[in-house]
Amino acid sequence: MKKSQFSLLAAGLILAAPAMTPAQDAAPRELPSPVPPGQKVLLTVDGTPITEGDVRDLFVARFARQFQQMPPEQQQMLQPQLEERIMSELISKTLLLNAANKDGYKASTEDVDKSLKEIAANLPEGATIEQFATSAGMTVDKVRQQIGDDMKIRQLIDKVTGEVAKPEDAEVKKYFDEHPDEFKQAEAVHASHILVSTQGITDEAELAKKKAAAEGLRAQLIEKKGENFADLAKAHSDCPSKAQGGDLGEFGRGQMVPEFEKAAFAQEIGAVGEMVQTQFGWHIIKVTEKKEAKQLAYADVKTELTENIHDERKGEKIQTYLQDLRGKAKIEQPGGAPAAAPGGADAPAAAPKAPAEAPKAQ
Repeated sequence: MKKSQFSLLAAGLILAAPAMTPAQDAAPRELPSPVPPGQKVLLTVDGTPITEGDVRDLFVARFARQFQQMPPEQQQMLQPQLEERIMSELISKTLLLNAANKDGYKASTEDVDKSLKEIAANLPEGATIEQFATSAGMTVDKVRQQIGDDMKIRQLIDKVTGEVAKPEDAEVKKYFDEHPDEFKQAEAVHASHILVSTQGITDEAELAKKKAAAEGLRAQLIEKKGENFADLAKAHSDCPSKAQGGDLGEFGRGQMVPEFEKAAFAQEIGAVGEMVQTQFGWHIIKVTEKKEAKQLAYADVKTELTENIHDERKGEKIQTYLQDLRGKAKIEQPGGAPAAAPGGADAPAAAPKAPAEAPKAQ
């Protein structure tokens, strides 16, 4: 069952605070657009402008990495939907921020500083806030501003949803009984890996060097019985997971390339496995936990399910509130022409579902 993650909007509005993993991704290319780069005003929401810069900030922070991994034909097909989603989210955020400012909500310098320090503490080793901001296409001041906006909006959200009641036990049990498939725990493993990449290499001598390097790392792991796995992964792995000591998290069947999956599910807990070759290169795997497939008991999920249903209701409350704001708002294109707000605020909030997928091994 997916852990509840009620944020600004359970139905999909994502705050513009950067969510990229810095320092490990190449700078994303800009969202293709027929409009030249700049700060051209695209819409005003009750007089507050939404600019091309705002669109690019949200695109870079939230969508760039996934978008640039798509083939060109898929980018072309999905671009209109992505642009509409971004604009809809910016309109919703602007409406909420205006409402929060009108109600007098504040974000103190101390609270913003604390949040910025929390972000810094979670960065990969050696990365700075400045690098984090740059990777999201922003300045540190812009990040601070967005953190402050986020805080004010969350205060407003807390007020709007403050009277949403938690579901009664009977309601929670009814949902559990009527959705048994959502409470099946699939077979899963929790594993780490070290990748010695061979992608793009065709020279046999170079490939042999890569294999020898992987064998050398495995020998060091065997000598230490895997106790130095995270340290070696941070120092030598070619996978972005090196920032987490090679930890890939928990994943089920069908979520990794076949060779990697077969090895991980067959491997004993705590053991350093034989090297595994995939299209990405040579992998050394260490499994830290295994879960068998089973039907979860109500007692095991009651607390989390109660929170999820409660959060879903909060999301519905926010959707209703946003619909009201949109209905009263004056949304215009430059020159005073009324503009149809893209998307809407009436997307249903997500109900509790099966566990989220882990990333493909790389």
